[in-house]
Amino acid sequence: MFNISIHHQPLKTPQGNPMQVPTLALSKAVEEEWEKDTSPDFRQKPLTSLIATALDLVAEDRDAYIYFVLQAVTRDVILFWETTPDSLMTLQEQHWSPMIKEINRNLGITLKPTTSLSISSLSSDEEDRVKEFLVSLTDFKLTAFVHLVTLTSSFSLSYLVTQNHLSPEKAWDFSHLHEHEQRRVWGEDGEVIAREKSQLSEFLETVRFLKLII
Repeated sequence: MFNISIHHQPLKTPQGNPMQVPTLALSKAVEEEWEKDTSPDFRQKPLTSLIATALDLVAEDRDAYIYFVLQAVTRDVILFWETTPDSLMTLQEQHWSPMIKEINRNLGITLKPTTSLSISSLSSDEEDRVKEFLVSLTDFKLTAFVHLVTLTSSFSLSYLVTQNHLSPEKAWDFSHLHEHEQRRVWGEDGEVIAREKSQLSEFLETVRFLKLII
């Protein structure tokens, strides 16, 4: 593990844990993050915030985070299809359907899209397969994965990104398929665009975090 020091002072998490990371690359990236933003606010520093979450929260209660992701599998945004307009139906079939098929093939599960608000739960065997993947993740990787799922509302797209089966940019676009199509039809909202841009930046930094700990 590598310790992080800022201005020759050991950096600690909000709960007082030493800020230790598994790779030198991540350590250097965090130091650069603090050089760009010298404020003590961790929330403004995506990499630092993820590390603190891993050390203070996830390491102390992995089961709760694993349970959160298991619940998110069948709440995946790409499983809930709209029936109108026709252009949106076409986009869902074109972009979401292949993703559902791939996640099913990779994890041996049987997710299916729905046009209602209800969807079948995972079987116990399917849940075990997903859980096996989650349990295999380190605290740092689990932290990042949970954050990807939170930002995209999609377990499937987050999983495919972590497996290098889908680019982060495409994953983001696919997770916002409905919003982007509505924007195309009804026009843009500056506030919404600015918020999404900020979230996209956070999403990409989380993907970068994962690459830095490999």
